[in-house]
Amino acid sequence: MKKIITASMALLSVVVLAACAGKTTSDSSTKNSSFVEKTSSETSSTTSSSKTENNEVVLITDEEIENAKTVGEVKNVFGKLVDNYKKYAVEIGEKIPDSGKEAYNVQVEPAIKSMETVRESFNESLSSIGSDDTVVPEQTRTLFVQQLKTGRDTMKKALESAYKALAPYASGQ
Repeated sequence: MKKIITASMALLSVVVLAACAGKTTSDSSTKNSSFVEKTSSETSSTTSSSKTENNEVVLITDEEIENAKTVGEVKNVFGKLVDNYKKYAVEIGEKIPDSGKEAYNVQVEPAIKSMETVRESFNESLSSIGSDDTVVPEQTRTLFVQQLKTGRDTMKKALESAYKALAPYASGQ
């Protein structure tokens, strides 16, 4: 039971990080909105699976983060991070023994809802820069890339810790 609580607390800590990163990035985006340039080029989308064959946690890749240059691409990358994190959190919840599911859900469900709120706020802030085909100013984009990589890495470590905490239960099934 202690490991289940540890797993859910690790997942909860990520929401705080996501909220802070989203606010800092959006504040910076608003400040730099006067330096926005429009682009007429088509936006590219990058896709990758959320898992590899080895069950390694893959939320989003460095390439996906670095390739996000327009408002729409930045929204999509951040959204993919949130969506993939939620998928893993749900998967972890499904692997928890019945005796710990309620405690896990009490901890994690509010965190997931909070991440959705952060996503909405983040998207609204980015929309203040311009339409989805608007190029994000380089200074803002650089900050976004740094924060997103840090956030992704923290989320990945939290998920991997949760999976490790559940390993004894998985082998016992």
